[in-house]
Amino acid sequence: MLASLRKASNSTPIKILFGLLALLFIVWGVGSVGGQRVDVVAKVHGDTITRREVEVAAANIRSQYDQMLKGQFAGNLFKSFDFHGQALDRLIDDALVRNEAARLGITVTDAELVAAIQAMPAFQENGRFNRDLVQRYLEYQRDRGEFETQIRRGLLFQRVQGLVTDGVQVSDAEVEDRYRTDHEKVDLAFVRVASADVAKDVTLSDEDLQHYLDAHPEAYRQPARVRARYVAYQPADFTGDVQVSDGEVAEQYELHKDDRFTEVEQVRARHILVAVKSDADDKTKAAARKKAEDLHAKAKGGADFAALAKKISDDKATAPQGGDLGLFPHGRMTPTFETAAFALGVGEVSDVVESPFGFHVIKVEEHRQAGPKPLDAVRAEIRQSLVNERAVKRARQQAEEDRRSVVKSRSFTDALTGRRIVETPPFAENDEVPGVGRVVEFSQAAFGLHTGEVSDLLETEEAVPTVYLLSPFERTEARVPPLAEIRDRVTEDARRERSTGLAKERAEAMLAHAKEAGLEKAAAEAGLKVDETGSFERAGGVVPKIGGAPRELRTDAYALTTEAPLAQKVYAAGADTVVVALKSRAPADMTAFAGAKDGLRDSLLQQKRQRVQAAYMDYLKQRAQREGALEVRADALTRG
Repeated sequence: MLASLRKASNSTPIKILFGLLALLFIVWGVGSVGGQRVDVVAKVHGDTITRREVEVAAANIRSQYDQMLKGQFAGNLFKSFDFHGQALDRLIDDALVRNEAARLGITVTDAELVAAIQAMPAFQENGRFNRDLVQRYLEYQRDRGEFETQIRRGLLFQRVQGLVTDGVQVSDAEVEDRYRTDHEKVDLAFVRVASADVAKDVTLSDEDLQHYLDAHPEAYRQPARVRARYVAYQPADFTGDVQVSDGEVAEQYELHKDDRFTEVEQVRARHILVAVKSDADDKTKAAARKKAEDLHAKAKGGADFAALAKKISDDKATAPQGGDLGLFPHGRMTPTFETAAFALGVGEVSDVVESPFGFHVIKVEEHRQAGPKPLDAVRAEIRQSLVNERAVKRARQQAEEDRRSVVKSRSFTDALTGRRIVETPPFAENDEVPGVGRVVEFSQAAFGLHTGEVSDLLETEEAVPTVYLLSPFERTEARVPPLAEIRDRVTEDARRERSTGLAKERAEAMLAHAKEAGLEKAAAEAGLKVDETGSFERAGGVVPKIGGAPRELRTDAYALTTEAPLAQKVYAAGADTVVVALKSRAPADMTAFAGAKDGLRDSLLQQKRQRVQAAYMDYLKQRAQREGALEVRADALTRG
């Protein structure tokens, strides 16, 4: 399939929802379950979803959050995201959509798949599709068949969703009404009762602290942790034992010269670009073509092509190198450019060639025919590949021998005397293990084994993997520490809660008085001052000056009237509490509406489509449940 990319680089790109594809990569990058026990947690129209698939998908989702937040995420907060629940929901959605696509006869052709891959930004270089980027991605990240399956599924997902969203529209009246709503302004008067001001009145006994801890145990629960001894078998440590003969290199070359060691047809060319936009008028295009023809005449007349390109070419990326594009295969350039370049002999200059970028004059400086690379060109690569392969095999053999010794002697340290045994610090199941990193199998083995047991061989996922043997030797069960261990933390949290509660009580008392005497008088009698937010719009992010206020305050603020200006409840503002009243309100200024309406329409359309998509997925789930085609064993799933 990917070989056909060479022939279709300028196909009309399919407009993929790249964000959707990135999301689906998280779900579909689960790989196989190998020889491990398969626990089915869900069935969707006959397709099974295993515990292993959910575990790996959840780990991938967590990794995505971790990368986005650069690791600045508290472990306890991570638990609230229920990664396993998210993973299961996405896997179920995937299965439902695939079934619906099959029911409706929706398919993706090879040509559409190729166009989709070519349109992906990750595989673009200087505005052009680069097949080498795909090859490198496949080499280091995933299996080719799996990759193509993911793209295909993404396109199916997009098309099925398109069936229910293509007809969604937003009227002019909806756009204008939303603009008026978003840009209406209010100004609030407010009084803040600060929790810090009442904190001095808070006293906490040991009994109070213990009661708080008993009421909030999960906030302090420490996860189970283990310590493990392990040996890392690095293939690099075994390369000295590996011998590779010239004959073996030659044999490997003969076996793979038509696949791994084959070079595609390539040319090395220089070009001079006279840039012109594709939608330029005829006069502009004619002037650009005339300029290109003059340059062509100079090049054909013996002028230094590289010097001309450096001085005149509009391709700023290659002009400094004399227009040198380097070696490129079929599929890299636009069709007209490619056809002209591959038709030229070495040293020949093309006629003027038109492309979407403008007009080109091309000179070919090297032409490599397709076929096997010479053995000498790949000898070192083959030798290193064989060395790595055999070193990995030796590492596995040694690890397996050592494992058998441990099983026989029942002592990890005694059996592996002479090996470098590393002891980890205590780590939780979702932690990155110091010295090892985030290796899911390593953590699962450490928590799945009893103290003193030895693991099976564990391997990382690199091209040249590290092999591990481990044995847990110390385990701490999940627990809530006694008050004595965490007194300072509990005291701080309990004091904050008590202060916040007192602030709310005082604010509510002041609000009750304000309903009779007015906000100004009630605040003055409480020894507090009335402040103003200043005018703000409904669509803004925060209420000015109040900060930390709930969304409810913003909504309620626009329900206040001049006849009934005082809000009928108090509002939290972080740890503080505020009492608010309407100062003034003003209708939206429509001056900027004309310039904003197109963007607002797009935003409303996207919101509508998302709601319709969500409703459609709910419909597919409900239909599958009615038909008995959706079964979920939530009890078989580890949440969190």
